[in-house]
Amino acid sequence: MKYFNLKGTRWLEKIFQNPYSCCLVLGMLCNLAVETLSRKSPIAAGQYLLQRPLVFFYNSLIIAFTLSAALLVKRRIFVFSFLTALWIGMGLINSILLVFRTTPFTAVDLRLIEYAVALLDRYFSNIQLFLLGGFLFAVLAGLLFLFFKLPKQERIVWKKGMAYIIFLFLLVRWLTWAGIQTNLLAKNFGNINQAFRDYGFPYGFSSSLINTGINKPKDYSEDSIEELLEEVEDRPMIHNPNSYERPVEQKEAPNVIYLQLESFFDPSYVKGITYSEQPLPTFTALKEQYTSGFLQVPSVGAGTANTEFEVITGMNLDFFGPGEYPYKTILQETTCESLAYNMKELGYSAHAIHNNEGTFYERNKVFSQLGFDTFTSMEYMRIREVTPIGWAKDEVLIGEIRKALKSTEGRDVIYTISVQGHGSYPTEKLEHPQIQVSGFAETEQNNAFEYYVNEIYEMDLFLHDLITMLQVYPEKVVLILYGDHLPGFGFEEDDLENGSIYQTEYVIWSNYSLEKQDRDLEAYQLSAYVMKLLGYQNGTLTKYHQLFEGRKDYLDGLELLEYDMLYGEQEVYDGKNPYQPTELLMGTEPIQIFSVLEEEDGIFIRGRNFTEYSVVTINGKEVRQEFMNSFQIKLYDRSVESGDWVEVHQIGKDRQILSTVKKQVK
Repeated sequence: MKYFNLKGTRWLEKIFQNPYSCCLVLGMLCNLAVETLSRKSPIAAGQYLLQRPLVFFYNSLIIAFTLSAALLVKRRIFVFSFLTALWIGMGLINSILLVFRTTPFTAVDLRLIEYAVALLDRYFSNIQLFLLGGFLFAVLAGLLFLFFKLPKQERIVWKKGMAYIIFLFLLVRWLTWAGIQTNLLAKNFGNINQAFRDYGFPYGFSSSLINTGINKPKDYSEDSIEELLEEVEDRPMIHNPNSYERPVEQKEAPNVIYLQLESFFDPSYVKGITYSEQPLPTFTALKEQYTSGFLQVPSVGAGTANTEFEVITGMNLDFFGPGEYPYKTILQETTCESLAYNMKELGYSAHAIHNNEGTFYERNKVFSQLGFDTFTSMEYMRIREVTPIGWAKDEVLIGEIRKALKSTEGRDVIYTISVQGHGSYPTEKLEHPQIQVSGFAETEQNNAFEYYVNEIYEMDLFLHDLITMLQVYPEKVVLILYGDHLPGFGFEEDDLENGSIYQTEYVIWSNYSLEKQDRDLEAYQLSAYVMKLLGYQNGTLTKYHQLFEGRKDYLDGLELLEYDMLYGEQEVYDGKNPYQPTELLMGTEPIQIFSVLEEEDGIFIRGRNFTEYSVVTINGKEVRQEFMNSFQIKLYDRSVESGDWVEVHQIGKDRQILSTVKKQVK
């Protein structure tokens, strides 16, 4: 059976007539197409082939191995076509993601499809969405046409086909081992962008699919953990005049507020760009007056949840699989030592605040695994201002932080995540920008960056207002400010004065005297450093970072501890995880129903803390309603009777119920 009509090219005809050689040739052609899309240039793909021919051939074998599944079906030509289209489609998705978030497409993104769909309207116009839908429809229609029109094989040569598949599998496995041993390939990716460029998209994506979690360290054992713990316990804490005895004297201890700022960094680090005025006057002044430094974060362009993970847990993501989000993997199964648990041992209450959807990255579940007592998401806020592309502005966080501080009599640790600086960034010219930007070669890129700069200028104003509120707060407060990652503009190291696309900055501000001690940190070291400044050392990882940083075997010991805590026998806790999931309360101010009153023009639900995300049901059925204010919701086209159950649900855009309160009509 001939696969292609290639008259006059007998040698090509022979290759494609043979399904085994067809796998290999299609693998190479497909790999070339994928790398062309990923690198956005056939020239760049050709240079990659010439500079790293062994890696290119290895990646072609990975694709060929997946294509070999066609040898075991009668619709062989269709399966070849389908799998080739699938690989090229993944290359196209990778190319698109590299534009919008600058990080490549990994297997973990498959777990985030629901979030990606929800954000499509913020990254694409209606016309673009229509064209995208049309393209996908055309692809599916084409595959359906090929399914019915392409010929079937008369018979399947099972033994030969299986032998070929096994051969390719063993060859790929051996070449993977040999590549890692000779440093042609890497097992762990410190810089995932660079890794995908160096080792190819097929290997990078396959690694993210197979290599998840933390691999068992070679020297992992009960004895190695015990020896490490003994050394941690035996080393004395350096004396700090701010030290407190356990439990902390609440009136002496400060409230601790973390503020993770979305896509926030100082744009003055971008070479060759000028601004009509200082974009970040507040943040710049804070850097000069208070403890500050560069913060090495695990992602660029996206990956907010991974910066969160490192700061909250003190764990280094380099030990996890490429592009992995622990929020979507291991933290779905287990609790984890964290900033919240550690501070609660000192008598603190732990709160999380985020002016975005509560289910994004499944924070409404994960924050329970991390020990937080409350989580206030946008569904529990009165958000009055949004950006031109629909993200909540950060000013709303001031009131929510104040509520969290006042929600308990004791001290609080508050982890706040902002969203205003989120992309995508419109390429249309702003009509009346506060700050004008110039220096980019392309007008659209200049417009997009000008939009971004004006948004972070507003975020800087928010910082000023927040600090003004905290400055006069009647209790001690420490505020830790930092950016989660750089915005998705595709910057390279050479574009930045500081020479790193993985560096943001942090500042530790306080409303009382705290010595300025500047230094650069990794994101996973930040919380331990803050606790050291305050004289705290709760938590195994906190002590480890405080005492062992700078030692030659520092990272080896950290990997041992991380593996033991999350994937091993938990020897560090004598074999039993001491951290139990919390009963996470959504919002610091409870939603309440006081009365259900039927009047001439409708039914009125009266209570407190209602928001635009409050949805009323009667006996489980949703009714037409109007949000009046935080104290009242009006219902239409419905009557109530004694014994009916009225429920108010907080429901996000994805229609998931976050919390429910109910009252029976009397």
